[in-house]
Amino acid sequence: MATRSQRRGTNAPGERPTSCLEMAWTGFLATFLSAGPGEAQDFDYHRFESLFDEQVTVSATGKPERISDSPMLMEVISADDIEHSGARDIPTLLHRLAGVDITHSSPGTADVALGGYIEPLTSRVMVLVNGRQVYFDGFGAVFWSSLPVELDEIRQIEVIRGPQSALYGFNAVDGVINIVTFDPVDDQVNSARMRVGNHARRDASATTTQALGDGSGVRLTVASDHAHDFGMAVNTPADRDFAKNPNRRQASFDAGFALADGSHLSLEGSHVDVTERHILYNTFIDMRMVTDSIKGSYVRDTALGRLNATAYLTAIDMPWAQTQTFGAMKLTDRMAVGQVSDLFKIGPADSFRIGGEVRHDSMTAGNLTSGTLTGDLSAGSAMWEHTFSPAVSTVNAVRYDHFQLARSGQPAAGDIYTNAEFDRAIGGVSVNSALIDKLTASDTLRLEFARGLKLPSLTNFGLIERYPLQGTTVYFLGNPDLQPSAVYNYQTAWDHQWHDLDALSRISLFHEMTMHHVGTSYSLTGDQATQITQMSTGSVANGIELSLQHKERKGIRWSGNYTFERLHEHYDLGMRNEQPVHKLNGTFGYAWDDWEVDLSASYASATKEYVFDRTTLTSTDQWVKGAWQLAPRLGWRASDSLSFELSAENLWAYRDAGPQKMAASYFLSMKISY
Repeated sequence: MATRSQRRGTNAPGERPTSCLEMAWTGFLATFLSAGPGEAQDFDYHRFESLFDEQVTVSATGKPERISDSPMLMEVISADDIEHSGARDIPTLLHRLAGVDITHSSPGTADVALGGYIEPLTSRVMVLVNGRQVYFDGFGAVFWSSLPVELDEIRQIEVIRGPQSALYGFNAVDGVINIVTFDPVDDQVNSARMRVGNHARRDASATTTQALGDGSGVRLTVASDHAHDFGMAVNTPADRDFAKNPNRRQASFDAGFALADGSHLSLEGSHVDVTERHILYNTFIDMRMVTDSIKGSYVRDTALGRLNATAYLTAIDMPWAQTQTFGAMKLTDRMAVGQVSDLFKIGPADSFRIGGEVRHDSMTAGNLTSGTLTGDLSAGSAMWEHTFSPAVSTVNAVRYDHFQLARSGQPAAGDIYTNAEFDRAIGGVSVNSALIDKLTASDTLRLEFARGLKLPSLTNFGLIERYPLQGTTVYFLGNPDLQPSAVYNYQTAWDHQWHDLDALSRISLFHEMTMHHVGTSYSLTGDQATQITQMSTGSVANGIELSLQHKERKGIRWSGNYTFERLHEHYDLGMRNEQPVHKLNGTFGYAWDDWEVDLSASYASATKEYVFDRTTLTSTDQWVKGAWQLAPRLGWRASDSLSFELSAENLWAYRDAGPQKMAASYFLSMKISY
């Protein structure tokens, strides 16, 4: 909000001058948030990025803002960053950010964590594609290979740090990763890419964008990926009997329509079919997973504000899955989500968003669970952003979630629970509060507090697995009485703009408390040996992140970051060393004429992980050595429509998980733009 002296065209003593660009941006926001009927404008990323020479986002608060103005601590990977990365998947891109942990189960699978707490087939990070949740409630995990998006169609990847449950709901307790694709109406993406490499690597993708009239368009994408599995440290005949190579096939569309009344309708649909391997404490899980989704969104500016309604359906099918420990199984999961929100202003300094969400999820998992597990969620949320001055603003959000658990069907043999014990409700409140203060034209301070909620997965509630051991059967059971765990986070960051270097530095500190973790305990029920899922004691994570990034000048670009983080457990569950204490990343790139060269280097210190002994059903731990990763890239633009790229990953073979060795991979890519 401008001061009285600024409205007269002058600045009060000690106040930072407001630039013409800032006044233009303020004017845009006022129009965007208070537009009446017939005045709707769709948010045009390209237009405003070009105007302000800076990336913009709507993920942090629900309203459009420049990254530098966002009170939330966030980072953005741009399309240009992706183009120069040489990466062929999203986890590889994320790994180069400060505070991001990655482990691999195979060449085609990865687990991603922000701020530690990385566990196989478990995620504390909410992942979205254009706002659609791809977090799988059934396992509480993100299957990255099943995301229906290719790197060439991504505009930016937004990474928001810390608990965001007040904005995004249960399970966004360590942050949110929102993948934003190009707009099919405003952005023309027409390209085909082919990639070959060692380990029988062969990838192909094609994207085309077509106009459907004034203000309407559609983008179509198809892709196919294949590689041979390699690097298995545990490779017994039993493992090889059902091991499958990583394969992925996907097709998707994204369409936008400007309607006659000034509103906007968008439709998205996708089909992804993957075969992949995961490793859960030294136990291999090979599976084929088919994911189908459809999403529709409607946006209209009214006298009451900007109204948004979104609905989507996601169907996940595993026609087969196999483990050495528990044998074969099948799984089906159906999720339906509806969301509504209203974004409006009251006066020039206050923006509000109120919203509601309903979600229904049902999972039938063969011999992994008894019957069908269902979860019905309803939630209400409110966000308030207040501008004290052009330099100081705050955003505060609160959300209440109500979750109804249920189970139907015939209980399986060995199940100690009745269906009635699953008939229970869980509720909780999440809050977020953040403050940004632009101390000077070069310095920005951010302070944040958040309380998030981590909800156990449907499998945590209803697991039932049987394992024969020495003439008896051991049962692994879930627990319908599990509770959500509260996560408290405090973080602060200081950004400094080095104008002479055209570089931005950041120092951030965080302190996070997780009140409980999902654990296990052994018991004897009658003559039945069981391992029952329980809520165990919590932990504390502390860390510091340092980063320095140089915007490209005269063909040169570079960046670097360092992360120190440490877990402190209330009771020793072995997690203290399950993520690297020290992480270091660096990138350098140079472009001249039609050539580009880039190099990315990463280091992660040693970690500890659990190994499951299938003969005794006991767990031990082992150390994974610290390692460097090198990823060079050489690009050549033969013409405006044809380019080639030679790249490599893991020039020094390493392990980030004990059972899987990540060997050196070499790729040759050709991209045709039309």
